[in-house]
Amino acid sequence: MTKVLVVCAHPGDEILGCGGTMIHHVRSRDQVRVLVLGDGWTSRVRTIEKARDVIDLEVLERQGRSALACLGVDQVDYLRLPDNRFDTLPLLDLVKEIERVKRSFAPDMVYTNSPYDLSVDQQKTSRAVITAFRPQPGDNMTALYSFEVPSSTEWNIAEGVGNFAPNHFVDISTVLGEKIEAYKKLSLEVRPWPHPRSPDAIGYYARSRGAAVGLDAAETFVLLRSVRRFSEAAGERK
Repeated sequence: MTKVLVVCAHPGDEILGCGGTMIHHVRSRDQVRVLVLGDGWTSRVRTIEKARDVIDLEVLERQGRSALACLGVDQVDYLRLPDNRFDTLPLLDLVKEIERVKRSFAPDMVYTNSPYDLSVDQQKTSRAVITAFRPQPGDNMTALYSFEVPSSTEWNIAEGVGNFAPNHFVDISTVLGEKIEAYKKLSLEVRPWPHPRSPDAIGYYARSRGAAVGLDAAETFVLLRSVRRFSEAAGERK
């Protein structure tokens, strides 16, 4: 059994970025856990206090849990760090939260946001994950992947910033419909067409990504780090 940890900045990032892949992991009897760092909402209103008067974060999180349940995932933690304000937080604070889950869960694989996303939260989440899983002797076997999030990854066009260039593709042809239906459960995050986070756009984008590698639909990733070892005796992977 493989232990899979998904660390993301905002509710919904995990489903948009690797919802189909999580379904495959669950059906392969892998153990999947999700860690959502930010509250995903409070930057939409002038102050955090006013934002919490507008929406109960419990509602958003209940929707998130319902969406993940559709994928077969029931382990999720919401930390409610201030939305789009991760630049005000010490990186160490984020790293410590991720390390806490790392110690208790000991994942074999981690999926997280891309360092090239538009949102400062997603950029810093990626950096914090890479820091928390920095390779140490005897602690270097966790594979790290970054995913793309519609309306963030492709919107970052700042000069001098790198681009998301996927080198790992997962076939989600058979589960794309389930991914979209799961995202609909997160109704506070769903947008109408032609927004990139509309259900139709999510489907079209997955099919476009799939067509790039001869598949009906795909989720794409950048492999950040993977360490492979073989035993000297049998040549088997450890």
